[in-house]
Amino acid sequence: MSGLLLCSSKRSEKPFLVEKNMEIWSLEELCYYLYENVFNLTEEFFSPELLEYLKKDLELEKLAKDLFLCKQEGNSYAEMVVMVCETANYYSKEELLEFEEHLKSFSMLSHTKRLKLLGDTYMEKRLYAQALRKYEEILAYRRKEACEEEFIGRVYHNMGIAYAKMLLYKEAEEYLKKSYEMLPAIDSIKKELLLLYYLSGNEEKYKETALLCSKKEQIEAEEAWKAVQESACIEEGRIEAVVEKWKREYRYQMQGSEK
Repeated sequence: MSGLLLCSSKRSEKPFLVEKNMEIWSLEELCYYLYENVFNLTEEFFSPELLEYLKKDLELEKLAKDLFLCKQEGNSYAEMVVMVCETANYYSKEELLEFEEHLKSFSMLSHTKRLKLLGDTYMEKRLYAQALRKYEEILAYRRKEACEEEFIGRVYHNMGIAYAKMLLYKEAEEYLKKSYEMLPAIDSIKKELLLLYYLSGNEEKYKETALLCSKKEQIEAEEAWKAVQESACIEEGRIEAVVEKWKREYRYQMQGSEK
């Protein structure tokens, strides 16, 4: 944002739950939420419940009516998002123009590429279960839409990383190996497999994979493992603390994905 923008619209006496542990109380807060999460949402976000909240609780009857008509006429989700942001007058004209360009670029992507962008966004937010759902949708949809081998290879790669983060090592290995078969030129996948076998305690496969890696790649994999240890602030040999931390994150992910 270009600067501090004050809320000028009505603040509701009760919040609206837009997602788990996320509430909005005003039009400006809705605008900010849309602006920051636009690629994670669809037309379904503008539910009858949200429109009713805008109409009654925030006293934005005209906006609620216009959004309803947009949905009825089959207008794009991007148009509805821009309509909310323009009504809120929360962002500058320059920011809104840039925002619209991003939305246009997103709308021009193929269905599978949009799904991957959503999945990648979930990965960045460490919402691995949700990311996997998007990647699985790509694999299911690719029968309808031709996808390049490199694209699918990168989807497999991200699925492998997501499973590894969720401590599902068998699935992580499956997808990282699929990725490496399709993208053999990407050396980092070998290092990730090496690290995976180290984490899972699979000494035999660790040695097999190490033979495919250069000494430099082996050192880099070992350094990656040291970084995991240091980030968890544990002493060597105290892996239990790391595992428990990841298990808590995994349970949280699964609870969130059930929404």
